[in-house]
Amino acid sequence: MRRILGLGLLFCAAAQAQDHPLTLDTHVDIPLSYMHDAKFDAGKDGPLKVDLPKMRRGGLDAAFFVIYVEQGPLTPAGYAKAVAQAARKYDAIDLMLKRYPEWIRAARTPAEVRANKAAGRLSAMIGIENGYSLGHDLKRLDAAYARGARYIGLAHVGNNDLCGSSLPRKELGDKVDSNLGLTDFGRKVVERANALGMMVDVSHASDACVRDVLALSKAPIIASHSSSRAITDHPRNLPDDLLAAIAAKDGVVQAVAYKEFLKKDPERAAAEKALQTRVAREAGDKEYDSEKHDYLPSYIEGMKAIQREHPLATLDDFMDHVQHMVKVAGIDHVGIASDFDGGGEITGWMDASETRNVTAALKRRGFSDQDIAKLWGGNLLRVWAADEAASAASLDALVDEAVSRYRVPGIAVGLIQDGKVAYTRTAGELVAGSGHKVDGRTLFKIASNSKAMTTALLARLVAAGKLRWDDPVTEYLPDFRMNDPWVTREIQVRDLVIHNSGLREGAGDLMLWPEPNDFTRKDILAGLAYLKPEHSFRSRYAYDNLLYVVAGEVAAAVGGAPYETLLRREVFEPLGLARCQVGRWSRDGVGNVAQPHRQGERGNEVVNGDPATVPAITSAAAGGVRCDLDDMLRWAGNWLAPDAAQLAWLDAAHREPLWSIQNPMPVGKRRKAWNDTHLYGYGYGWRLADVDGQWSVSHTGTLSGMYSTVSLLPERRSGFVILMNGGSEDARDALAAALLKRFTAPGEAHTVGEYADRIAAEASAPGASRAPDTSSRVAASAREAASMLGIWRDPWFGEVSICPGKEGVRFTAARSPVMTGMLERVGTRYLVQWNSPRMDAEPWLDLAAPDQLRLTKVDPDADFSNDYEDLAFTRVRACP
Repeated sequence: MRRILGLGLLFCAAAQAQDHPLTLDTHVDIPLSYMHDAKFDAGKDGPLKVDLPKMRRGGLDAAFFVIYVEQGPLTPAGYAKAVAQAARKYDAIDLMLKRYPEWIRAARTPAEVRANKAAGRLSAMIGIENGYSLGHDLKRLDAAYARGARYIGLAHVGNNDLCGSSLPRKELGDKVDSNLGLTDFGRKVVERANALGMMVDVSHASDACVRDVLALSKAPIIASHSSSRAITDHPRNLPDDLLAAIAAKDGVVQAVAYKEFLKKDPERAAAEKALQTRVAREAGDKEYDSEKHDYLPSYIEGMKAIQREHPLATLDDFMDHVQHMVKVAGIDHVGIASDFDGGGEITGWMDASETRNVTAALKRRGFSDQDIAKLWGGNLLRVWAADEAASAASLDALVDEAVSRYRVPGIAVGLIQDGKVAYTRTAGELVAGSGHKVDGRTLFKIASNSKAMTTALLARLVAAGKLRWDDPVTEYLPDFRMNDPWVTREIQVRDLVIHNSGLREGAGDLMLWPEPNDFTRKDILAGLAYLKPEHSFRSRYAYDNLLYVVAGEVAAAVGGAPYETLLRREVFEPLGLARCQVGRWSRDGVGNVAQPHRQGERGNEVVNGDPATVPAITSAAAGGVRCDLDDMLRWAGNWLAPDAAQLAWLDAAHREPLWSIQNPMPVGKRRKAWNDTHLYGYGYGWRLADVDGQWSVSHTGTLSGMYSTVSLLPERRSGFVILMNGGSEDARDALAAALLKRFTAPGEAHTVGEYADRIAAEASAPGASRAPDTSSRVAASAREAASMLGIWRDPWFGEVSICPGKEGVRFTAARSPVMTGMLERVGTRYLVQWNSPRMDAEPWLDLAAPDQLRLTKVDPDADFSNDYEDLAFTRVRACP
C-alpha cells in the first residue's frame, strides 16, 4: 500500500515539479526519536511540521534535516553523549531515505537537488547544528561529510570548544557578555570544512566568532537560520554590518521564521516558559524537553490558549526582515529558513504544507519571479557550489606544487568521492613547448596499472567458466617451461599474477624494455626456462613482468583471440573505456597523445616518442595499455561504486579474489612511517594495505618517462588517479601521498613539499646510496680490454658484441638496439656507458671464467627492470 501511495504522489509531483520555483529550506530540526517513534514517521501526516505529505502539499522541494545536539559540558562524558545523539539522528535520516525512496532522495550536491526537482522527487540534505557533536575530534567532520552533512553550524546556545555563542549559558560557566571568537579547534574545523567543500554556518555564533570565520574561511559562508537585528534586536539575529560582510564574501544569510527573532513579545515568552515548566512537572520530569513535551495534549492545548492571548509573529513580520536583509546584503545573499520542529512557526507559515504562502507573500512585496527563485534556493545552491569549488582550489594547490617542484611537463588528476567524480585537474602539454594542452581525453601510458586490466580479463574468463585461477598453466600453454620442471608442473594461473614465482625481481625484463626490441611473446615463453630462481617457489614476493605476459597468453588461448582483441572486447567495450588503446594503432588518427619526457640539460625532453603508427608491444599484458583520465576515472568508479551493468560485467563474487591478499608483502619503512601500515599484500593485479586504519587498494605504473597511480579506498567509495608524462617517480609518489592523506588523515595538513622533502632526506641519508664512485672512469682500449672482446651469447637474451670501433670498444645488443654503448674502465673493472639516455642504469662486466661473462648493476639499487644479473654470456666467436 505504501508503494502504491508513493508512486501516486510521485506521479502528481512530477506533473507539478515546475509549478513553482525550487524551494529549499535550510533548517528543519528532527527529534531524537525521529523515524523510530511512529508519530515521528516522516511518511505520515502527523505532528511533525515537516513530513513528506506536508512537503508535497505545500510545494517544499528540499530541506536540510539538522543534526542538532544541545550544548553540554566539555568533558569526555559530554562529548560521548553528543556524538551518540548525533549518530542516532544520522541513522534516522538514512532510515527515512531507505523507507521512502519513491518520495525523497538524498542530495549531496547542488546538481542532485536540481535533478530530484526535475524528476518530481523531494531532496533531503543534512546540516549540523552545534559542532559540539564532533566530540572535539576533527576526524568526525570527515565522517559527517561522508554521511552527507554539507554544512557545519559551529555553535548553539552556550559557548563550546569551537567558538563563542550569541547566547552564552550561565549554567555552563559562560559569561553573559563573553562574545568569544574562534578557538584553535574551531579554526581547524573551518579550515577542514573548506578543504572538504562543506559550508560553514555561523547562525548561533557570537559576533566575534562570525568575524573570525569571515577572516579565516577561504570559501563563502552561510547563516543557515538568522534574521535581522536591525528589525528585531535579538542576539540571535545578525547586525547590518555582518550581513554586509557575509555578502561581501559572496555568502548567504537565510532569514528564519522563528517567532522570537521576528517580533519581541515578553508576555508571550513568559507564558510559554510557565507552560513548559507546568507540563514538564505534570509529566514527572525536572526539566522541559521540547522533543518529549511539545507533543503532549496539555502542551498543545496550552499553546492554543497562549496564541489567543498573545498572537504569533506573522508572515508579514517575516517579510519585513527579508526585505531589510535584501536591502542591506543584496538580492543574491539572502535566503529562507523555517526552523520547523525546532521552534519555528509564524501565522501564515505554520508548517511545510503552507510553503506556497511564503511565495505569495514575496510576490505581494514586489519580488520578481527571478528574485523569488534566488531567495528560495538559488542563492544557497550558488554558495554550496562555490564551497565545492573552493575545495577543488585546495587540490589545485597540491597539483600545482607537484608540477612546479618536479617540473612535470603534463599531468591529469582526478578524485572520486563517495562513488562520484568530485574533482579533475589537467595541466601542461602533450609535448613540452608544443602548446598542445593536456586535457581529460589525453592518452597516457598507464604502465603497470595495466596489470589490473589483465586480471579483470582473466576474472571474466573465470566467471564464464572457461578458466579457473588454480588451473595449471600448462593446461593452456603446453610449451610453457620454468627452469625447475617441478615448478613447471605445479605453477597455476593465479601464480602468474601475484609475484611468487621465485624468480629475481624484474627477471627477464630486458626482453620487454627498452623499446623497441625484437623479442616476441614466444621468446618469453622459451626464455623463462633459462631464468634461474633466486628464491623457492611461492616462498616470497618478488615483482615480475614476464609472467603477466604469460597470463595474457593464457587468456588468449582460453578466449580464442589475441590478448589485445580480448582486452578490447571484454574490458574496454563493456566498461565504456572508449579511448583506451592497446596493440597497434595510429598516433595521429587517435590524437591527443602525451609523449614521455626526461629532464635534460635544456629542461624536459621527449624520450622514446611515438612513431606515426604505434606498434603492438610484447609487454601489453604487463604494462602496455594507454588511457585518458576520463576513462581511468570510469575504470576506478567501476571498482568503487559499480552500477547494475558493471556488476553484470563482473559480479561481486568474482571481484572478491582480486582484492584479497594472495601473497604477503614486506611493509617498508616509508609505508610504516607515512601511512601507519601494518598489513601489506598483493591481490590479483592490485596492492592491498591498511592506511591510517583504512583499507587501501592501489597500484602504480612507471614506464619510459611516464608515471601513473590508481589509489582506491573501498570503504569510502573514494580514491584518485594520477597520470604524468614526466617528472619522476618521486613527483608521482609525493603527490599521491598528499592526496591520500586528504582522505585518510583529513585533520592533518600535508603538502607535496613535505613528502618531497622526506623523499630527498631518504636519498641523502648516510648509507642510503650504495652506488660506487665511478668518476675516475676512462675509455677502455681494445688492447687492455682484449679479454672482453668477442661475440657473446646468452640463452634467453641472445647475442651481444664487444668489439673495437672508431671511438673505442663498443657494446651492442643484437636484439635490443637501444642497448648500445662504449666500454669504460674504472680501476681494473669495466662498465658500459650507454649512448641513449633511456638506459638509466649501467652494468659492470666481469669475467666469471675466460669465456663466461656476467653483468651486474653498477648501482645495486637501480630499477630492477635492468635485469643484468640474470644474464649468463658465453663467448661464441671472435669479433669480425
